[in-house]
Amino acid sequence: MIKNPHIPVLSRRDFMRVGGVGVAGYSLLPMLMPLNVQARGKVEPRGGAEICIFIMLQGAASQMDTFDVKEGPDTPGDFDIRTVREGLRMPVGTLPMLSERFQKYTIVRSMGAWDLNHDRSTYHLQSGREFQIARAGEIPSIGSVIAYEMRDRRRDSDILPSFISFDVQTSILVNCGFLPSYTAPMNLKQGTPLTFVMSEEEKQTFERRQQLAMTLNREWHETPGDRSRIFRDLDEYRRSATLLSDPRCAEVFTLSDEDKERYGEHNSGFGPLGNACAMARNIVEADLGTKFILINHGSWDLHTDIYKKDTHWSQYTMNAQLDRGLASLLDDLESRTDKEGRRLIDKTLVACVGEFGRTPGVLNELNGRDHHLDAGIAVFAGAGVKGDQVLGATDNVGGKIIDPGWHKQRPVYPEDVLATIYSVMGIDWTKKITQTPSGRAFEYTEYIAPKGLMDFGEISELFA
Repeated sequence: MIKNPHIPVLSRRDFMRVGGVGVAGYSLLPMLMPLNVQARGKVEPRGGAEICIFIMLQGAASQMDTFDVKEGPDTPGDFDIRTVREGLRMPVGTLPMLSERFQKYTIVRSMGAWDLNHDRSTYHLQSGREFQIARAGEIPSIGSVIAYEMRDRRRDSDILPSFISFDVQTSILVNCGFLPSYTAPMNLKQGTPLTFVMSEEEKQTFERRQQLAMTLNREWHETPGDRSRIFRDLDEYRRSATLLSDPRCAEVFTLSDEDKERYGEHNSGFGPLGNACAMARNIVEADLGTKFILINHGSWDLHTDIYKKDTHWSQYTMNAQLDRGLASLLDDLESRTDKEGRRLIDKTLVACVGEFGRTPGVLNELNGRDHHLDAGIAVFAGAGVKGDQVLGATDNVGGKIIDPGWHKQRPVYPEDVLATIYSVMGIDWTKKITQTPSGRAFEYTEYIAPKGLMDFGEISELFA
């Protein structure tokens, strides 16, 4: 048997010293080795953003009923579709706030998708590649890659994780893969208590146990050789525990009644979107180390009774939540400034994307809309994105792209969205990491697509 030179022999003494944690650490050692990062080509990342808020319209929002509105025989009259400015019609009845704020964002009406399965398409949206069962465990999400790229920018005062997600189902949350554990998302779910601040009694117990752990760790840190790499992740876990006792976390994750009302959530705990958007605003304003926020706005999968008002989920419900949450977020990011006087919106990229579109024209036999690959929508704002702009156009029913609206003259795919986010975050999207558990290079933006090799890149038309 050929021994792997990167995996040291685990002696009995080592086993007794580190216990079960050590066994897990040794098994993960190849993932913790220094990563060989290379760039495939020469590109100039745009930069300008310090944080990205990615709102995932999970379930696939209907383009005809949101930002590429088309009137058909089934369209309810109270959608109140109007021309808000020349060339832009909006459903003022269901998106009243966003209809008034079109100057704050750009609409992309030429989104394409690769797969009609929700989970696989959502995976593609988070990772920029097709789902492959053999590599699923090692592929990181864009949030983890950004956390990895920003690792050298973290300050001693940064107590929040680099990657925070809200209300994302575990089955569709792409984790950190082979990247270090500090790049993994802290996933906060609806209904989860957000009691981050301990009582004085709990603090005393916590501090006592932390001191004991530091004492036990001292000998491990003094151990020479590659074994010390194992404990870097343990150090990250220990440092991240400070958010349990830091009062600043309570401020970030606590919302006033006025915030809940304005953002559209009236219940306690997490709501579908409003509370998460308000907390995302707090995270940006607090500036405590977070670089990527993933918000899942689920339940857009409206195959049945899409226009029925008396149901818990309908086009009315989803539009109302998106309208209040996104509009309030954009308002606050625009009106608030950081310590240097810079507007929060100027350093925050907001991307709002669904995994694909919905079938155009008349409703199906269940009075809903089914999955559709050929046309979808996205909304971008902040970090230099030009407002009052529409990229792309579809036919008269919203089912086929007739004008892509950007320089590549094809649909905008998830890979292009990820390349754009990387670029605005100052990251070369052509980079690849060659040292992976499988031995196959991980490309930040993979150029192998279901249609073959493609030239994915930044959507430069978004910017002024």
